[in-house]
Amino acid sequence: MNNHNTLCRHFGICGGCQFQDLPYDEQILRKEQTIKELAYAAGLGDIEIKPMNRFNEWFYRNKMEFTFSESNGQVVLGLHARGKHRVVFDVQECRIFSKDIGQLLESVRLFCRRHNYRAYHKFSHKGFLRHLIVREAKFTGEIMIGIVTTSEEVLDKDSFLRHIMSSVYKDRIASVYWIINDSFGDAVVFQKKELFYKNAFITEKLNDYYFKIYIDSFFQTNPAGIKVLYRKVKEYAPLDNTMKVLDLFCGVGCMGIFLASKAEFVWGVEIIESAVINAADNAGLNNVKNISFVCADVRKFLAQKDLAGNIDCVVLNPPRAGLSKKIKARITGLNASYLFYSSCNPNTLFADIKDLSPYYNIVFVEPFDFFPHTKHIETLVLLKRN
Repeated sequence: MNNHNTLCRHFGICGGCQFQDLPYDEQILRKEQTIKELAYAAGLGDIEIKPMNRFNEWFYRNKMEFTFSESNGQVVLGLHARGKHRVVFDVQECRIFSKDIGQLLESVRLFCRRHNYRAYHKFSHKGFLRHLIVREAKFTGEIMIGIVTTSEEVLDKDSFLRHIMSSVYKDRIASVYWIINDSFGDAVVFQKKELFYKNAFITEKLNDYYFKIYIDSFFQTNPAGIKVLYRKVKEYAPLDNTMKVLDLFCGVGCMGIFLASKAEFVWGVEIIESAVINAADNAGLNNVKNISFVCADVRKFLAQKDLAGNIDCVVLNPPRAGLSKKIKARITGLNASYLFYSSCNPNTLFADIKDLSPYYNIVFVEPFDFFPHTKHIETLVLLKRN
């Protein structure tokens, strides 16, 4: 067991970290064994599985969403208790997010209590306060904050700013939003967003590249880990300036931007329009000109007949559900020489790899521990055309 002094005070109550009481070396061994067992269960035969890439186990996350609730008439701001989704506890610290988050959360609680704001109740659909989003760029230090409410009341923005600027983050806060969400579900929905302090985005640096992150951007959770994964894919990719790359589910364009310097051209495909705009902006920010982004459903995009034989390398980072049968069939129809498939869900990854194996040989599997103290694993697979 880890030394008790290293454990978060909320361990056992919080539903976030399951493995904090296990030594980190033991966590790595268990995750490596999980990858081996899943590969074996998929019937992939004797394949090379590289050792787990490991990173700092503490304060690695770049984003958290905290929930407002009430207890004994007082506003609570924190996370859901393990196994008790209706119960939210006040978070005083988060060892996997940011060192001083407890102080910021307390300043927000004080603001809410002074203004007598009520937390939203998901069954009565009454109340004002819903979530607090905090994003931290790990390599530039910039902080973004978004308070999510219903439209039931008007947020005192000046007072909110005064309270959060009383925290130790005051010199690092670069962006503050008010988001209105009147939907009935628990998820944060950006029905309306108002920027009311400084920049619309924060900037993160990954190796030699800079990326803009907006309040609603999808960006990989562990920046220290993702910059290693991107660097390794760039090293592994047998590309030259005559080869073309297709980056599917490209998000805000990070992987394609990394690979562009080794390729003739890169196309990124993403269904979320705001992400495509963000990706093009990131390419411009890094002066990468041999890349283009398309807003399209991947399955429909791959139906284009002129793609076959014109793509040398495909990069895939699909949602947790993995690839549909049609997408897998259309990927094999491209006849690309190499596929790089990364996923945070090894179960669907290995199922998809098995379906691709009649057409592609597995060069290696390489796991990355992007999520210390949790069960989750990021996994990269390199495949070469038969």
